[in-house]
Amino acid sequence: MPNVRWSHPYRSLPEERFWHSVVPTPLENPRWVDWNPSVSRLLGVDELATRADSLAAFAAGTPLPEWQPLAQVYSGHQFGQWAGQLGDGRGLYLGQTTYNGDCREWHLKGAGMTPYSRMGDGRAVLRSSIREYLVGDYMHALGVPTTRALALVESDTPVRRESWERGATLCRIAHSHLRIGHLEHFYYRNEHDALRTMLEFSINQLDSDLPEDSTRPLLFFERVLERSAALVAAWMAVGFVHGVMNTDNTALSGETLDYGPYGFISHWDPEFVINHTDHTGRYAYGQQPSVMYWNMARLAETLTPFVEIDDLKALLDGFPARYRSAYGAEMAARLAVDPSHPDLDAWVSDAQTLFGQAGRYYPELFYWALHDQEVFLSSMTPSDPLARDLHQRWQSMHESKRLETARERAPAWMLSHWLLDALITRVEQGETEWVSAIRGAIEQGISTQSDAASELGGHPPAPTEAFHLSCSS
Repeated sequence: MPNVRWSHPYRSLPEERFWHSVVPTPLENPRWVDWNPSVSRLLGVDELATRADSLAAFAAGTPLPEWQPLAQVYSGHQFGQWAGQLGDGRGLYLGQTTYNGDCREWHLKGAGMTPYSRMGDGRAVLRSSIREYLVGDYMHALGVPTTRALALVESDTPVRRESWERGATLCRIAHSHLRIGHLEHFYYRNEHDALRTMLEFSINQLDSDLPEDSTRPLLFFERVLERSAALVAAWMAVGFVHGVMNTDNTALSGETLDYGPYGFISHWDPEFVINHTDHTGRYAYGQQPSVMYWNMARLAETLTPFVEIDDLKALLDGFPARYRSAYGAEMAARLAVDPSHPDLDAWVSDAQTLFGQAGRYYPELFYWALHDQEVFLSSMTPSDPLARDLHQRWQSMHESKRLETARERAPAWMLSHWLLDALITRVEQGETEWVSAIRGAIEQGISTQSDAASELGGHPPAPTEAFHLSCSS
């Protein structure tokens, strides 16, 4: 990898207080499930796909010479309650690459126990690893900021979740794995010297262009606010439900991080809850903007030793307006409409009503609008007056110059829970090629119909059938 520069900036922080070195625990009889060529090209590491020492390394065996595995400590609020110390309990930070000026962090999930595993086994299972491997690419294709994955490995290592499952590893790639919980950890321990160190490290990693003066922490907070408002606006636009928006799962970089019980809504339903442990509906689809606001308030708390509270509050109070602006811009871009169009809000509201009916699948809204033709799953009656009216109004609202970009991000098929369930069943029976088939369909373009997606996801369950996932998903 002659043009790839490896570095390990996290090791500049004091060991044991911020991180621990960890020797990975290898999987038994590992096999490749898939290698992601688009991520490989992004990183400039194509040669790793055939290197003799790669499989063992990606299966948590002997690390590649370029890697220096460590586990990070952080804390967090989970379901609105302070959970105390958490940390990398089943994943290892491997280092950072720079290629063509682009810096990315590498993280190996399922690599065994760490000092932060608590009562966990440090492992990942094949089922959840497949879900995360594919959704990273799908969200990227949708234009949503996200982590992605380079490689997926299965094994014969037994792992206990709700039942016995096969162990797996996933190599996750991100601009940064820093979370709100990294700052909360030292704030709640009243260790303001370490908090300042963590804050400066975060700024240098994410926003190094900020001035080196007393305004730096407040300006950083504003950057995180902006990124986070844009992220949750993108989630809401495409119908994505994260499922567990704890502060330890909220990235300072504005990337979608830690895919557990995620999914996409079927019909438009702000009250949809996908996480079966979320008994109060805290992380329902429609609650995500307010939860992100709450998470930003927790971040603001960690900055109070360095920034005036009134200054933080003034920025925090502006988050709802930032979100509304970002959401309007997202919907406009996806509909090829000028974001200042006076009829945009009313059109979106009526479209949500249309796609709030059983048998309609909200993620197909954009393909339906932009192509004026029958969509894959949604049952659209030609005589439906609201549908006809929406199309006529959209025809007068959209701008041709915006169409190409909008159509590229309008999915012709959903990465639905039933598609993933069917795929996982086949992979568990030995048909691992289905992972490559769906990943390839995503790379080909989600605005293009896919035979693999049609076979796996073409028969949705009844609209009245309940669907929930656990955090082990």
